[in-house]
Amino acid sequence: MLYIPLIYFILLDVYFLYVHRKWNMDVAATSILVVISISAILLDMNDLYGDYGINDYSITFPTILLFCFQWTMVLIPIHWLSTIKFEKPTNIKESLLKFILLVITVNAIIMIFVKLPDIKEALIMDLADVRNQHYEELNEGGGGTGMNLLMLIPSIIVSPPFPTLALFFWFYLNSFTKSSFLLKTGVLFASVLSSCIAIIMAGRAALVYWVFDFYIIYSYFYQYLPKKVKVRINLSAATILILITILFTAITIARFDVEKEGRTPLASLYGYAGQHVNNFCVMFEEGERSPLQIGRIFPLTAKLIGQKFDLKDHYDTIASHVKPLVNVFDTFGAEIYLDLGWFGYFTFFLLLWIFTFYIKHNWKTMKFYRVFALIIVISFFTRGLFAWPFTGHYSSFALITMLIFTVLFKYRFKFK
Repeated sequence: MLYIPLIYFILLDVYFLYVHRKWNMDVAATSILVVISISAILLDMNDLYGDYGINDYSITFPTILLFCFQWTMVLIPIHWLSTIKFEKPTNIKESLLKFILLVITVNAIIMIFVKLPDIKEALIMDLADVRNQHYEELNEGGGGTGMNLLMLIPSIIVSPPFPTLALFFWFYLNSFTKSSFLLKTGVLFASVLSSCIAIIMAGRAALVYWVFDFYIIYSYFYQYLPKKVKVRINLSAATILILITILFTAITIARFDVEKEGRTPLASLYGYAGQHVNNFCVMFEEGERSPLQIGRIFPLTAKLIGQKFDLKDHYDTIASHVKPLVNVFDTFGAEIYLDLGWFGYFTFFLLLWIFTFYIKHNWKTMKFYRVFALIIVISFFTRGLFAWPFTGHYSSFALITMLIFTVLFKYRFKFK
């Protein structure tokens, strides 16, 4: 049955490529699902179930079909967005855009300075020890229960979808403007910041998010980038990919005592890249007893009514009702199901279909103010491959800020 998603996503990828007659964002996004499907097969061939946070085998024909349905519903809006031609920017409040990018860059630098003690500690400690200490101190869940007003903006800047926004505008600056090297470098740094912080904590997911963001956004801008810029990006990307592979492998070895467990780092990577399918299936097979909770899916609701939301406590609550491991890569859909049940799951896809219908019939060109919706979609996809992407109230503030940007760039305000 594991060959079903592989064959399906390969055929879907070929179809998207046939429609465009060139590489594009939807082709790139679907190719990631092809890689995940291949990794799921390798995971099965190496019998890695029960290791590396992967649940025991729980794949059924209905849940495999549901997995394909879920990602088809996400890929359709990505496909339609990729077919809309980017309107060459003219009169777009360039000063406002540069100001926003400058604020993002400055706050990214502030966040690095705040994290300096952790960086120093990471340099003298074993990576595995850093990770263990991080989880021992994990008392603020996905975004925190308290709020430091001085760190409000920097905390929002490192929350999704802002890293995706920074990377998107780095490509935008290279495609359509003659901006300074300093501004471009600052924006690129802001996009990588979350990955840097994750490395400090011996985490791997943020690295993968950045790579996926880069891959999809590059695929989107590929048709607009000057040829010389493409060559430089290709060379730089190859170098960065080598470095990331080395870091990823080092973190993998630190997180798992592979010699003791009789596994190899490569086996762990199979498990990391392929567990999404099985973990998705197991949640729908055994997660029906999970209690109704809204704190993870709608983080600000808990905050506004004075409830304390802690991601670790959230997982513990689910685990008290559900047998399998729940703090695993089970994709955004499984987490919606665990928190809101079938009603919440299908309501989400109904809203997604409405959004898709709207852009298909109303967006003839990609106007500048619409790119913020595109950025949210990309960020949702790359992070939703693993879990619910916008956990924590800082992410909620980040989404609200994106909507404010949309209004600021769409309308012109006159003050008397």
